Amino acid sequence: MPKTVHLLPMTAEMYHAYFQEYQNDPDLYLDKAKYAEYVYDPERVNRYIQRQIDLNRVCLAIMEGDNMAGELILKNIEPRTAATLSICMKNDTYKNRGLGTQAERLAIQYVFHDLDIPVLYADALLNNTRSQRVLEKAGFQRVRTEGNFMYYQIERPAGI
Repeated sequence: MPKTVHLLPMTAEMYHAYFQEYQNDPDLYLDKAKYAEYVYDPERVNRYIQRQIDLNRVCLAIMEGDNMAGELILKNIEPRTAATLSICMKNDTYKNRGLGTQAERLAIQYVFHDLDIPVLYADALLNNTRSQRVLEKAGFQRVRTEGNFMYYQIERPAGI
């Protein structure tokens, strides 16, 4: 059983530490010929951080105890209406251990209760069955398949 997972606001320093240990997942490439190992570049990370700020995203670190396991982003935020969840574990060390499911459940509670947003969306590549399982274990329902993606949503129960 994994240690307790919690979410923290992602800082620039945390992002740099995250990407220094990040590994691309070959399973996420539809065209395997386009796969390349990730190489840390501080300027590239700074541009990534600035993009998150420019797009008004909520960026959270997925923490397993004192270790950062991944990032969770809330994007396309429409106050009191909907948002979209994106999650990425930084490398294989943190996959297949239940951390993503715990993080998604925490994000759902945060979105529903703290942000007062009643609908949360997510998507997964058709070939990313791991992500699909995690979304479904966290309570998301599959709503449609389109192109190379499977789309999900979860709604806040009435009265909450």
